[in-house]
Amino acid sequence: MRKYIYTGGGIFIFFLFFLKFFLQPFVPLLWLKVDEAFHRGDYKKAEEYLGAIIWLQPKNPSPYILKGWLEWSRAKYLQSIGCPYEEILKKAEKTYKIGEKRIPGNWQLYFEEGIMWEAFGMKEKSLKAYYLASKYAKPPYNRIYYYKKKKFEKE
Repeated sequence: MRKYIYTGGGIFIFFLFFLKFFLQPFVPLLWLKVDEAFHRGDYKKAEEYLGAIIWLQPKNPSPYILKGWLEWSRAKYLQSIGCPYEEILKKAEKTYKIGEKRIPGNWQLYFEEGIMWEAFGMKEKSLKAYYLASKYAKPPYNRIYYYKKKKFEKE
C-alpha cells in the first residue's frame, strides 16, 4: 500500500514540474492577459494572472511588485471611502514578503513595500523597508533610506 502512495505522490510531483516547465512559453501571453485585465478595470483577474506568473517564475520580482501594488491600491481606495481595508492590506504585505523570501536581496521589493507603508502613514514600517532597500541597492538607489528619513523628520 505504501508503495502505491509513494509512487502516486512521485507521479503527481513529476506532473507538477512537467506542467510548470511546459507552461513557461505561455508567460508572455499571461503578461498580455494581465495588461488586458488591467485596462478593462478587472483588477481581481489581473491579480489571478499575476499569481499564475508568480507560480511559473518565482524568481521574477515584477509580478510580486505589480500584484502587491494592485492589492494595496485597492486597500487604499477602501480606506478612503471608509470601508474595512486591513485584510486586503495584509494580503499585499504577504505578497511582498513572499517575494522577499523567494528573491532575497532584491531591493525593488523592499522599496515597493516602503511605498505601501508610506501611503498608509506607517512611517516606522516604511523606514524599515526603505532601509533594507538601501542596503541591497546599488548607487544611486542605496540613498533611499537617507532621503526618506530626512523627509519624515521634516514632517
